[in-house]
Amino acid sequence: MLDTDRKALSPVAKPEVLLRLSHGEKAFGERVLFRDARFWLAPRERVVLLGPNGAGKSTLFQALAGQLVLDGGRLERPRGTRVVYLPQDYRPEGTTVYAAAYSSTPLYRAEQELKAASPEHSAEAWDRVRELSFWRGRVAKVLAEFGLDGLWQSPVERLSGGEGMRLALATAFLSDADVLLLDEPTTHLDLRMRLRLEERLLSYRGAVALISHDRALVSRVATTVYHLEAGLLLRVAGPYATYLAERERIRRTVERARKEAEKERERLMASAEALRSAAPGSPKKSRQRQGLLQRAERVEAPNPLPPERRWSLEIAAEGTPKLVLEAKGLKKSYPSTGAAEQGRGDAVLRRVIREATLRIFRGDRIALIGANGAGKTTLLRLLLSRELPDAGERSLGLGVSVAYLDQLYHGLEPDLPLFEQFSKRFGEARAAALLGRMGFRPPHWNDPPRRFSGGERARAGLALLGALRAGLLVMDEPTNHLELELLEALERALTDYPGTLLFVSHDRTLIQRVATRFWGLEGGLLLEYPTYAEAEAALLGKTAVRLNPYGELPVEAAAPAEKPDLEEERLALWEQLEGLELTERGRARLRADLLALEEALYRDYAERFYLPLAYRHRIRQEGLEVFADCELSHWRFWSAAGELLGELRGGILHLEGQAEPRMVRAVLRLAFELEGAQVVRYGQRAFGRKAYLRHLEPAPAPNPKPRRRRRPKRP
Repeated sequence: MLDTDRKALSPVAKPEVLLRLSHGEKAFGERVLFRDARFWLAPRERVVLLGPNGAGKSTLFQALAGQLVLDGGRLERPRGTRVVYLPQDYRPEGTTVYAAAYSSTPLYRAEQELKAASPEHSAEAWDRVRELSFWRGRVAKVLAEFGLDGLWQSPVERLSGGEGMRLALATAFLSDADVLLLDEPTTHLDLRMRLRLEERLLSYRGAVALISHDRALVSRVATTVYHLEAGLLLRVAGPYATYLAERERIRRTVERARKEAEKERERLMASAEALRSAAPGSPKKSRQRQGLLQRAERVEAPNPLPPERRWSLEIAAEGTPKLVLEAKGLKKSYPSTGAAEQGRGDAVLRRVIREATLRIFRGDRIALIGANGAGKTTLLRLLLSRELPDAGERSLGLGVSVAYLDQLYHGLEPDLPLFEQFSKRFGEARAAALLGRMGFRPPHWNDPPRRFSGGERARAGLALLGALRAGLLVMDEPTNHLELELLEALERALTDYPGTLLFVSHDRTLIQRVATRFWGLEGGLLLEYPTYAEAEAALLGKTAVRLNPYGELPVEAAAPAEKPDLEEERLALWEQLEGLELTERGRARLRADLLALEEALYRDYAERFYLPLAYRHRIRQEGLEVFADCELSHWRFWSAAGELLGELRGGILHLEGQAEPRMVRAVLRLAFELEGAQVVRYGQRAFGRKAYLRHLEPAPAPNPKPRRRRRPKRP
């Protein structure tokens, strides 16, 4: 993870923009990645960068993070803005999981400042460390959220790919940066972690830009979409659905702009040629001609976008009996890593598959989902007799042909040249057609798959898939490293596939659109869920309906205790409060009592369900929205635009001096009436709770003085 700290590259004219790239250019040799690129990021904005593999998306993120020198253009951000860039291959060395996470926090940075502080500034630095001490607890919370609570002292070098990515994400969120740049953050993440990541991205206080091929994540998170292709960076203001609808219109707009620019250049060149022919020896006409030629050179036409590729993929199938595959009582264990290292042989076994009994029928499209390490690949290999079970049996239907695309090489031989593999199975002419359809040109035909990138292996696997005629198709993570257009092509092909399908995937969009049955592994037990929503609920530890994959009686499974709906209780209390006829002072006192009840309610809720004691208030006042966030040891108050208005610590509210009066009044209402503030410090002024309540209480109207009666005049 690369942190650009708080040094500004140059000031930005508009403070509402955290990051701005103007007229950015970058090329490697003759290959132009982007030219005249414009990119900007506002507070709390969620941006996704899309484009084909190799278009330069990662290079653009490196430039935005200040880690790459641009060939041209200007990169700006306000002074004090902190940007954190998370590359695809982030992996710190020589440290432990906890140390890597802790070193990314503001508390660690404050401790380093304390060590370097001069004696006259040490007291101020020490106060800063004390204020940020709550970050120790937050480190533990975030590591647990990303499934790393049992790996604190593990060396980072020993982590698996999924564990390494989870640590990288934990360090990014713990950095408390103003801008996060995340390059493929879902790599190696299982479905449960993708759901957790989505929640984190939606609630993060700063701005986020990410590169991702996870369509479900992009659809939920993105508020703006950028597309980089053929050196051209395009911006679509709106969510992913808007981008899909606007994609063809954008292509037409770019093509029209290119033609108009070329037409203008030709007009200027023709005018210059006409001047040369009309007066070849005139100095005045020569100067005019040179001016026209210079104007023609300055006309910049956008690069022509390549035609949108509609990948064509069809999968044929052979006929099968009604019952395609059946298994009963499958079990599988492996020696644990610790036992093997200590030479104890089979003394300690790790049960991967405790019980798997199932039936697969003709036409089923089954998605097998679960956490990384749950045993999904092991189950596939047991069903295909690639491994022997410790117990149980499986039987394949009569005459059923099987095609298996594994996770790493997608059914290919790793060390055999690609064209040789295809030509041996399908003949040279068909092999050339299959490879060409998936974008492989003759210079790459003699390379073995071991030398390919992940995306190239996936494309080669799809080329193989298009030539197979299998009654049962088994696929392990087929969407890894595929760009969006290929994902859509695979989705269409699997939807139209007439055979039987069993696949492992963490792609929610693919699962929901293709699968008709949903299996999951929980603690080594194979279970079935009636819908995808039930499967997702089970992954998140919520109540879910579980069935028997063999198709008999429902499985009795203990469900988590149902969580009370705190929001309904809170709104009901507010309705009771708002209906009372009270003075403003009385209403403020009742709101303070309500705060105490809410705190007790949330404390009981947290103790029962092991949740952090943190929640949010929001009020609307005078046309403004103001939020209050609980940060473990204090409260922060934010405007709807993401501006920090004040902080409440130990009953003392510290207000920012630049906040406008309407926002100050809204913060005072939240702090005094809901959060129990006692004292407010606002610039050089300070006043207490009583003064605020006295200000709300309307002063009683003065009693009218009795009129003196005049004595009647004597006659």
